[in-house]
Amino acid sequence: MTASLSLRPTLYEELVPGGGHTSFVLKRRQLLRISDIEGGANANLLLLNANEKSERLNLPDSLKCQHTAKLTAGHCLYSDMRRVLAAIT
Repeated sequence: MTASLSLRPTLYEELVPGGGHTSFVLKRRQLLRISDIEGGANANLLLLNANEKSERLNLPDSLKCQHTAKLTAGHCLYSDMRRVLAAIT
């Protein structure tokens, strides 16, 4: 007997106007797609562990531990406690 496990991620989608902000909990196997509809925009991202609020994204460690200078698909975003918070797909 084989159990079918859906590994298909769900997509969180929300339109945020220029100068706006949003916050939400991104759960395991959910995707966050950031798209600029009009072009020329910048985006800021703050990642926190939902279960441990003092654990946050640490970009210097994310770069150093993967021996890279640019985060692209296949890289992970690490917390200051060296745990993976998110992966870039």
